[in-house]
Parts: sequence; C-alpha cells; structure tokens
Amino acid sequence: MHKNSLLAKSVRFALISGVTAAALNVPLSFAADEAGAKVERIEVTGSRIKRTDMETTVPITVLSREDIAQTGAINVADILNSSPVTIAGSDQSNSAFTTSTVGLNTTSLRNLGDSRTLVLVNGRRFVSGVDPSSGYAVDLNAIPTSMIERIEILKSASSAIYGSDAVAGVVNIITRKDFDGVEVNAQTGISGESDRKTKTVSVTSGKTWSGGNAWVSLGYDDDEGIKATDRDFSKQDLAILLDDNGNEYAGPVNSSYPPQGRIGKYNGDGTLYSGTTGSFNRASYRQLVTPLERKYAAAGLTMELADNVSMFTELNWNTTKTKDSTIEPTPLDVVNDVWLKNRNGNGGMDINSPLIPDALRNALIADGITNLNQTSFVRRLVEFGARSTDLERDTVRIATGVDWAIDDTWTSQTYLTWGRTDQSQDNGGQVNKERAALALDVIKDANGDLVCASELARLQGCVPLDMFGAGTVSDAAVKYIESPAKANGQAEQFVLGSSVTGSLPVALPGGDIGVAMGLEYREERGVYSPGDLAQTGASSTNQSDPTDGKLYSKDVYVEAILPVLENLEFDLAARYADHSITGGDLTWNAGLQYTPFESFKVRASAATAIRTPNISDLFGGRGETFGNVADPCDGVTAATTGNAAANCRAIQAVSDRIAADGAFTLTQAERQGTGGTQGGNPDVKAETADTWSAGIIWQIVDDLAFTLDYYDISVKDAISTTSRTTVLNRCFDVDASQFSQNCNGAAIRDQKGALIEVHSGTSNENNIDTSGIDAEFNYTTDLGPGSFKAQLVWNYTNEYVVTGILSGEAIDYVGDVTHPEHRANLNLSYALDEMSFAWRMRYWDSVVDSVDESNGNFTDGASLTTFNDIDAVIYHDVNASYTFANGWEAMVGVRNLFDKQPPLLPQGTNSGATGINTASEAYDVTGRYFYAGVTAKF
Repeated sequence: MHKNSLLAKSVRFALISGVTAAALNVPLSFAADEAGAKVERIEVTGSRIKRTDMETTVPITVLSREDIAQTGAINVADILNSSPVTIAGSDQSNSAFTTSTVGLNTTSLRNLGDSRTLVLVNGRRFVSGVDPSSGYAVDLNAIPTSMIERIEILKSASSAIYGSDAVAGVVNIITRKDFDGVEVNAQTGISGESDRKTKTVSVTSGKTWSGGNAWVSLGYDDDEGIKATDRDFSKQDLAILLDDNGNEYAGPVNSSYPPQGRIGKYNGDGTLYSGTTGSFNRASYRQLVTPLERKYAAAGLTMELADNVSMFTELNWNTTKTKDSTIEPTPLDVVNDVWLKNRNGNGGMDINSPLIPDALRNALIADGITNLNQTSFVRRLVEFGARSTDLERDTVRIATGVDWAIDDTWTSQTYLTWGRTDQSQDNGGQVNKERAALALDVIKDANGDLVCASELARLQGCVPLDMFGAGTVSDAAVKYIESPAKANGQAEQFVLGSSVTGSLPVALPGGDIGVAMGLEYREERGVYSPGDLAQTGASSTNQSDPTDGKLYSKDVYVEAILPVLENLEFDLAARYADHSITGGDLTWNAGLQYTPFESFKVRASAATAIRTPNISDLFGGRGETFGNVADPCDGVTAATTGNAAANCRAIQAVSDRIAADGAFTLTQAERQGTGGTQGGNPDVKAETADTWSAGIIWQIVDDLAFTLDYYDISVKDAISTTSRTTVLNRCFDVDASQFSQNCNGAAIRDQKGALIEVHSGTSNENNIDTSGIDAEFNYTTDLGPGSFKAQLVWNYTNEYVVTGILSGEAIDYVGDVTHPEHRANLNLSYALDEMSFAWRMRYWDSVVDSVDESNGNFTDGASLTTFNDIDAVIYHDVNASYTFANGWEAMVGVRNLFDKQPPLLPQGTNSGATGINTASEAYDVTGRYFYAGVTAKF
C-alpha cells in the first residue's frame, strides 16, 4: 500500500490537476498520519476503480458549485462553454434561425463536435435532447444548474471506459447528494440595455437518516431572450461591400423579396423596383437570443437494504419551451415554388390575367413578357405573419441501481437508466403551395368579381391571392393558403449495466492491483415526423421524410490499475462493443503515472475511441434540397478528354446536345434547378480515433501548483453529409466499365440531359487531426486578513486539420474564429470572513474569418481582407457574495463588465451565424449583464 505521507501528497496533487481553486470543496477524505488509518476511496471520472486521490493518468478539470455561482449563469451551458477546452455546439443564438434545433444548448470538447463529446450525469449516460432527424447530443437545458454539485471534464478519449462517443472526452455532471434541510434559491438578471431579463427560483428539500437520504427539488427558469433589432450589430441585414475606392465596409444588403412583390424589374403595382427603398430588412423579424422557459422537478433516494446492500434512484423531469421565437415572413418564389419551373414545370400566369394591375401589364408587355413564368415573380408574405417556432422539449430520466459490498475488497453495482425526450413543434407563417397555385389562377365571374378558376377549389374556400402590391393579400386568402405545421419527435435511451470492482489477491510493490469489469447493454430509438404537408412537399418548407430507427450495443469491458512501484502506476482498460449496425469494435486505454519526487508527477496516456453512427446518421429522413450542384458534364464537348467527359458523352441526351450545339452547356435555369434529397445512410460505418497525451503535475511550492499536458487526437472516417457535387464527381470520374449513368439511382436527368435530381446522404468523409497544450496555474495564499486565490487556465491549439478522405485536400483551421490559437481564463478571488469577491477574465485570441480565403464580399466576390482580421477580446466578469450568520447567502455580479461588443461578421463571412451578424460560439452577444441572487437555508 502507498504510505500515508504519499497519500497526502497525492491528494494535494488534486489541487492542481485541472481542479479549480474553488473545487477544493469536493469531498475528499484521506488518511491521517497514524499507521493503519482507513483511507476512503472515491470514483473519479475516467475510471470505475475507486482510488485514494483525484489524480489519474489523464487530465481532469473540475468546475465546482462555487464556480457556477460566480458566473451568475442559470444555464450550465454558459459556464461549460466559457472554459478554454470547450465551445458551444448549439446555443440560443446560432440556432435561432433553425427550426427543429432552435433553443438547444450543447457543448463540444476540443471543438470536435457535440456528437463526439460524451455527457454523463453521475457517471451514467443521459438521453439525447436533439430530434433524431437532426443529430444526437445532450441538451444541457435539461440539467438545471441548481441540481449540480460539480462538473468533471475529462480531457481525453475514454471509449474503453464509457463506450461510444467519448472521442474528445467526457463531461461528467455530478449532482447534489445527501441533502439535509430546505434550500431556496432565487436569482434575477437584466442586461445593460434593459432586456434579456432572466429569473430563476428553485426549492430543494432533503432528509438524511442513518440508513439513507431522500431529496426532491423543484425549479423554474425564464430567459426572455433578445430580438435582433435590440442590438446595433444585428438590427440590419448587412453584408461586406466595396466602396468606390475598393475598400471593404459593412452595409445594408436587404432581401429582394419585398412585401409589395417584385416581378422582373418592377414592383407589384408596376412601378420600377428600387433595392435601396423597396427591399426588405429580414433582421427586423429575427431573434438574437432565443427566449427559453424551463420547468423541472428532480428527486433522489439512497437507502440501505441490508448491511452490505444499498440502492439508489434518481428521477429527472424537465420541460423547455421556446417562446415567440421568430424569423422573417416566408419568401415566396412563385415561378419556382408554385409553378415549379426549376423542375421543368409548365405552370404560369398569362399576361392578361385579371389579377395583374394594368400598369404592370403594360410594362411587361413592353418588355416582351407574355407570361409571368418568363420572368421572376417573388414576394415577402408579410400578411401571413412571421415564421414562428414554438417548440417544447420534455425530458424524463430514471436511473436506479443496487450496490453490493461483497466483502472488504470487492463491490458490485447493477443499474439501469431510461430516458426519453419528446419534442413537439408548432411552426407558423407557412403556406400551402398547391393552394397558392389555385388561388393565383383567377377569372371574373358573371358579376365581374375575381374568383378562383377551379370550381372545386372555390367550393373548398379558394379566394384569389393578390400579390401585386403591399398589403394586397386579403385575410380570406391568408386563411385559405396558410399552412400551420406541426412536427413531433422522440429520442429514447435505455441502458442496463453491471460491474464488479475490487483488488486482486496479488500485490505489486506499490500496492494491490485494482480491477473493474462489467457488461453493458445500450439501446437507442428515435422517431421524427414532419408536418403532413412538409412530407408531401406541398408546404413552403422543403419536403421532408419522417425518421424512424433503432440501434443497440452490447459491450463488455475490463480495467486494471497496476501500482508497479510506490511511485509508478500503470492504468489499462479495454472494451469490446458489438453494435447492431456497424458490428464489433475494440477500444483500449493505457496510461502511466510516475512520481520521481513527492512534489512532481509525470503522466501519459494513449487510447483508441469510437463514435458509432447515431439515429440521424443512419436513419435520418431524407429532406429536399435545392443547393447549387456542379454537373461534371457542363461544358463538355466532343473533344474534352478524361473519364468524366467520356462518361458524359455515354449519356444519350448529353451526346445529342453536344452534336446539336457543339457543347453540353446548361442554361442558368438548368444550373439552378437541380433538386434532390439528403438524409441518413444505413451503410455509414463507425468513426475511430487514436489519441495520446503526456504531461506533468508540479507542486512548485506549497501555495503554487502547475500542470502542463500535451494532447493529440486523430479521428478517422469522420461522419458528415456528402455534398451532391462530390456524389457526381465520384460517379463520373471512373473507368467506363464502372460507370453508372444514373449514379446507381443518385442522379436523374430530364429529356434534355439536365440534372433534375441528385441525392446524397451521410458518409465517412473526412479525417480530423488536432493537437495542442493545456496548462493551469493555481495559487493560494493568505493576504492581509483574508485568503487570496488565483488560477490561470490556458489552451493552445497547435493544429486542427480536416482532410477529405478521397480528395486528399487538407485545411488547417487553427486561427479562424472558432479555432483560436490561444484561449485562457484568469480567475482571481479574495475571501474575507463572510465576504468573498471574484474577478474573472476570459481571453479569445485574435483570429481570421477564413484561413483559406473561402469568404467573399458581395460586390465582386473577392476574398475578404480588412474584415477577415478580428482582434483578440478579453471579457471581464465580477462577483461578490456575503454569507449571513444564519447561513443565508446573497450575491451580486456583472458579466462583460466593460460592455465589450462582438465583432461584426455579416453576410460574406464564413463565421457569422445567419441573422445575428457575429459568432455567438466565440463572442458575447448580450453585452453588460447584471444579476443578483439569494440562497436561503432552513
């Protein structure tokens, strides 16, 4: 066994292994100096074997309850994503323009994606909060901050311990236990602009007795969000333009889908259209921060069933609602959305239609237009109101199990967890395109009144749809054409596991050999049903198929800790997972800790990891898309060389056009008119990763500690959606003997040879390589009458290279907005009797919008220069608290004390999110924010 002095030193090392200064409140027990004193062992994230200290062969950062309180955050995502090693996957701003994922809060370790970051609660999996057609990730909204004791961030792959998805690492959220008494928490906040009001209140009550503990907690959170028009940087539809001297500036670039309608170069009433005065500012309807309302209830029970047997149960219920989340009204392209010209449709409106105003008719006739399908016809449907998304996610989770102390050495645990997230969604502002076509086909009746031409449509309520001018759509037409949409989804998870841990009867010079072994069964189910009209393609949204899938994994694992010497330890682990879709995978971990002298430790680890495809990857319903596609046959002549050209000429319709015209040259309408679908792929295989890390832990002096860790992660066969152009290039650039004219059903052409459909799906497209350095300093000292603490957490990203598996093209994204070279937090605190003060500084390095010149201005399309460079930012947060004699505590604080505004990243940039003109993953969009709270204990 380790000597007690060494145990004490090991525990002291816990102060510096990524554990924040405030994390010293984590309940650790260690031996006194008397020989033979009993040492309490704890389970640390990254191992199932209990040990005497928090040190493992891989780095762990701990965020304590005090850390969370000092940020004033009411959402755990806010504190997690401000850490230098994590970044938001989805947040309340970058998801504001989406529909099924609006309001989600997820986290991504090492920027490798929320699907490669495993989130646990008390060491066990938590159900996904994302609708199964869109992805897979834990929605942090479902885990209220009032329930959290601490968060342990394991910054290393750990699939051998926890299974699939632990590629970048693990976020283990530890909830409060053994609660005794009653606690009431209340907090309110408001921005310096007098908006984004937040409030939270929770009540927790618990009772401890000799054989167990029971507690229950109820809570309510409300975040009113921010409209885009409430901030100068987001209130206008902006893009990067060039002035007369070629200098970049951010100027208004509104939508050319105006409320008065635009037909060719004319307004709906026949006057000339002016983009300066007649365009539409979409930002006037958009959301900068999605409003969220959360209600939750939780309960826990631990109880002895016998002297050596106990049980535990955790219950969680949470409902999250978006409120009044809107984007701009529907932009309707009548020619392509209603008459389907881009899909070779023949619909249209004769120039003599009684709906067309005389002034417009005369202007169009003068231009040679005889049918409106010969020009553009677009309009913003403001009469239908904003496109709104009222979304509710209800999450229920149960975890229960039995712990059995077999003897003084061996213990076992058998547990199950079940969770389900139900998502219901009401979308407003949509239109029925089929009814719009009927309402645009108008004649005059016997009384000279305009009516729908179809008698059947009239019987079903059809009235003319007049889109020629501002405010011309009648309430009756809105009622006939509007198409409120409902969508529903459900993600369900079931896990059953059993493990045994203990020590082998064989001891090494450093102590007993600790082992753990176990079995685990995990099942995931997911369904998602878009609205009925969305499924048929009749709605103004793109057609979308439902999602329905199931998968399971049967795993067996083993782990061992080998204390070879008193100062040398090896950790080993392995897991075999039998996945119902992708088959068997073996993963392993290997690590060591070496302590050459008591104040210095060296650690290193290597591991393999997997991410098996989720429901969305495998079974995601196919959704319609009309994004640009480059046809490899475009421009091919009889003399063009290469496999692609030869295969193009093998298609009869293409060959005929070359013979007739000299080249297969597509028209603009044909280039822009390629539809198709994207969705899941049951043939996608698992991602794999090879990772390693090495570092030191140094207690420089009693009050100063330092950790330094290098990490390297290499992900192979990363899953993403294959671009449709890539599908075509892979199809055509092959030998003629391997060529399929319809690309095995993925491509459909019309009688003229033009592509009308190209389909794609998820695939193993890329390899990702990232490496870097984590460093932390912790300093604690008595200063005057109080105690001073300082902590510096720093991350350096050396590389983040994404390589196309087939193309071989590699891009290193380090230095762009979401991959800064340097990130750091400096936390300072001072405690004096009942008072404490904290000052936190968050640093985001200077970056560029694009590392590969793939952005471009809206004047001539050239890559950005001035707006490509973005300065470093530092945010300052302050907090003060006071604890009263009765145990009550009050606190006040300010986030973003100096009201630092985010950099402008409008249209033309790569990093700016739609509708907010900046990147919320990196920059604060709220501005200065004040909060105050109180905790009462009884």
